[in-house]
Amino acid sequence: MSACSNKMHQVWVATRSTPVYASQSDTEEKILFTLAAGDACIPLRDVVMKVYLHTEMQCKNGRGWVIDKQNFDIKSTG
Repeated sequence: MSACSNKMHQVWVATRSTPVYASQSDTEEKILFTLAAGDACIPLRDVVMKVYLHTEMQCKNGRGWVIDKQNFDIKSTG
């Protein structure tokens, strides 16, 4: 079971080191890159898979998925 939602007008700023995964179904062995505290990303969409909320992000380092929403300071841009 999965569900999607779009995130408009938000910027997520990492508050700690956070892994970014290749897809919403990847586990920890498929990390694309790691965000450092202070890195900002734009959320594109959320997907709920099993019990985890995965958020697709566009970051300076690239595009990928995060599962640790608590690692971000979420700011509204609009």
